[in-house]
Amino acid sequence: MRKVAVVLAFAAFAACAYKPGSYQYPARDFVGQRTSVGCLDIAVDRRTDMGSSAVLGYTFGNRCDGPAVIDLAWVNVIGRTSDGAEVALVPYDPKGELKVLKLDGRSAGAEAISYPADEPIGQLCVDVASLAQTTPAQWLCFGNPEALAMVTP
Repeated sequence: MRKVAVVLAFAAFAACAYKPGSYQYPARDFVGQRTSVGCLDIAVDRRTDMGSSAVLGYTFGNRCDGPAVIDLAWVNVIGRTSDGAEVALVPYDPKGELKVLKLDGRSAGAEAISYPADEPIGQLCVDVASLAQTTPAQWLCFGNPEALAMVTP
């Protein structure tokens, strides 16, 4: 009877493991643009701005059996203002909580990060390869019609 319980427990755990390329995991919606970088399946979506801060939602699944790097602290994010000026954006992290983490194999996670700016950001671009600390760069860009409308005469 004990062997049956162990097999059932393993089967239940395996059913919850992230499946490569599925972009599905219990209690995790992979919303937005999807791509794969190294061991990570990543979905990124632009959320509603919070005042002058642009917000990105990240959802990631580890397609490998071993741990994978997630670097939300130093991911490259560029904003473009309505006049076309490019601005390097850094995450709002007043308590210094963002750091490089390892995501266990076949696991998934999610985080939303705000990026303060001095003026509304019309386009927001993120190098998802930098999220996994890999190269070459792989940019995903997101528009914001509301920010453009605020500054257009």
